[in-house]
Amino acid sequence: MMDRKAFFLLGFIMFLTMTGYGIVLPTLPFLADDLNLTSVQMSSLIIAWAIAQMITSPLWGRLADKIGRKPVLMMGVLGFGIAFLLLIFAQNYWQLLLVRLIGAAISSGAHPAAFSMVADQTTKENRNEAIAKMGAVNGLGFLCGPAIGGLFSPLGVVVPFIIAGSLALITLPFAHFYIHDKKIEDDTEETKDSLQNKETISFWQSLLMVTRPGYWNHYTIILGLSIAASSFFGLLGYFMIERFEATPVFVSLAFSAQAGTSVVVQFFLLKKCNEIWDEDTITKIGLIITAIGYCFISFAPFIWFAIFGCVLTGLGQSLVRPTTIAMLSKRNEMGQGITMGLQNSMDSLGRILGPLWGGWVFVFLASAPFITSAIITALLVGVAYLTAYQHKVQIPLPDRKDTSNS
Repeated sequence: MMDRKAFFLLGFIMFLTMTGYGIVLPTLPFLADDLNLTSVQMSSLIIAWAIAQMITSPLWGRLADKIGRKPVLMMGVLGFGIAFLLLIFAQNYWQLLLVRLIGAAISSGAHPAAFSMVADQTTKENRNEAIAKMGAVNGLGFLCGPAIGGLFSPLGVVVPFIIAGSLALITLPFAHFYIHDKKIEDDTEETKDSLQNKETISFWQSLLMVTRPGYWNHYTIILGLSIAASSFFGLLGYFMIERFEATPVFVSLAFSAQAGTSVVVQFFLLKKCNEIWDEDTITKIGLIITAIGYCFISFAPFIWFAIFGCVLTGLGQSLVRPTTIAMLSKRNEMGQGITMGLQNSMDSLGRILGPLWGGWVFVFLASAPFITSAIITALLVGVAYLTAYQHKVQIPLPDRKDTSNS
């Protein structure tokens, strides 16, 4: 198992990056308002971050396989800190956009490197629990980010950015001294062959592995969950205001119910679930619960039904996401870095498509984004059943030599 001190420090870094992302949500509009930006320009700042991460995450993941996880992690945290501090000097839209693009491009290596490090330093039996706790830390950071941004905004619109950037830079020396690259040794013939095969795969060939058996289904689930969740986060407040004339207290409660449930499940309940069910069963149960949650939100007659739907989506997603990431990490066809980099890229792609689609259909029907999310999640249940069937009949992956010659 990974060293506890290193694990907690790695968790804090992940918490910090997600806190910084959460800080942006309530604070960036005020910064944009100070610069007299339009709503379209403000939205483009958020989408640009996701686009830059989608493009660069696989590159950083590949580099993490080549030179090690720690250098990429350090670079990601450094980029994150500098990007937030540079925001305070932006004087117009183009400067703000440039800083966001550069910050996302550099910092996108942090997550693939961190999850790769967890996968390297945990056994397959303990990996689900370790990745779940990392996911819980991410959720906790996202939960705390808006609160921190709102708390410090009265001191000045740039203060939350200064705090997030400074904390990131402060963690660097601790990461340097207490986090180390090392792997749990596995001397099986399968693993030895896999390690030799990885050296023969080019970067572009590794990208194509997203379409291969054993990978495409997991990446599809990650992408679908991200599209559904980002549409949910982007439009839940507008939906509750239009449908129930909700106050800010109830809107905040709905978001907190979703994120809080996710944190609790990943910290405390997922380990027990892994003792009772296999990974495929947990994935199917989680997707079904998530789809039901979106249905509760879509057709809620009262505001408390919608909030209960938020609880269900938090519960379901917290079962599916870490389990799917853990299953990806147990594949031996690609290095952990590129595997996690592609996972982060799929996540970012979902954060682009979800708000764009949800914002468009919201114009026609307020509940349409959540109905769509329910449909997407229901379709993912079919993907999960197909995955379980493949595991049952043990469909082999393509021979590595054939792949390298394709």
